[in-house]
Amino acid sequence: MRLAKIKNKYMYETKPGDKGTHTYLVFFDRKKKRYNAAQLTHLYIKDNKRFVQVNKGLIKVEKFKEFDVPSGVKKHVYENNIYGGNINLKDRKNVRKVYSRYLSKKQSSRIKKFLK
Repeated sequence: MRLAKIKNKYMYETKPGDKGTHTYLVFFDRKKKRYNAAQLTHLYIKDNKRFVQVNKGLIKVEKFKEFDVPSGVKKHVYENNIYGGNINLKDRKNVRKVYSRYLSKKQSSRIKKFLK
């Protein structure tokens, strides 16, 4: 499991001209033999909407070494891209950056348990 910065329009439908990106946790599902992604949200501003989602169990707060502030892992998992195909991390047109560091086994298992 590692982090990747992926364009919004590659993962879900956006407004025309949207050039934004999000950071995702990307992991390989051995049973389905493809990559899955879970979206992250940064929690550096006390946003009531986000903290309500944390209290309801829709977001799990995690700390990653790549970021100075805590991040929230959203419970929704993307199995396909917007075109219905598998998520391809080698697609440099839509995947802006794949972080080289893998998450620790303990942190990965904790996040996967939350996503199920």
